[in-house]
Amino acid sequence: MKVWFLVEGRSDTVALSALWSDWKKKLEEHGWGLRFVILENKPKYLRKVGVRTTEKLQNDNKDLVIGLPDLYPNKNFRNTEFSHRNLLDLQNLQIRLVRQEVKKRVRSKEVESCLSRFYASAMKFDLEMLILAAHSHLQERLGLRSLPKNWRVPPEDQNQNKPPKKIVQQLFMAKLKRSYREITDCQAILSNTDILEVLYDENNRMQCPAFCAMLDWIGSKTGVTAY
Repeated sequence: MKVWFLVEGRSDTVALSALWSDWKKKLEEHGWGLRFVILENKPKYLRKVGVRTTEKLQNDNKDLVIGLPDLYPNKNFRNTEFSHRNLLDLQNLQIRLVRQEVKKRVRSKEVESCLSRFYASAMKFDLEMLILAAHSHLQERLGLRSLPKNWRVPPEDQNQNKPPKKIVQQLFMAKLKRSYREITDCQAILSNTDILEVLYDENNRMQCPAFCAMLDWIGSKTGVTAY
């Protein structure tokens, strides 16, 4: 049995694998594997999510599939068939695209059962919201005694003009005088981070509601909770 994550790029797989290393071991003990499908970028993701998700759902009737693109950018898709303004729009768009393909490939009475194993989510707005949530580890990576938190709380609530990745890029350039290295820096920060540190801040406030909801859904389906 597998949980498949459809993502945009390699950095997603590296970062999430680092953050989920302990959870992955627990899942494996219960017969579940975590796997990633990289669809290269957001336009290709939206073109392929229906077909690739349906393939995975058909290959094994116990497998689960998670749609996990970035919400940012979305303005580029305004006048296309993939138009979406917010997280809910992007979730509904993925469900519609997957449903279209599932209907082509399975018997009508099996459509809803098949779709029940698909969860449409997204990185809101991008992967780096996890980095902002893990702020103590970001601070350590930057070698700072304190970290200026010039972002919204929760970090999922950034916007198109200043998504998490731009904030992280600015911090690295300002503090280390170098560019943020998406894969190596993400891995270094998240490999030392407990999932609870991402989900809740020091005042026990929820930091990543959409991300948490996805983990809860997987936990309910597999019987193995992430935190």
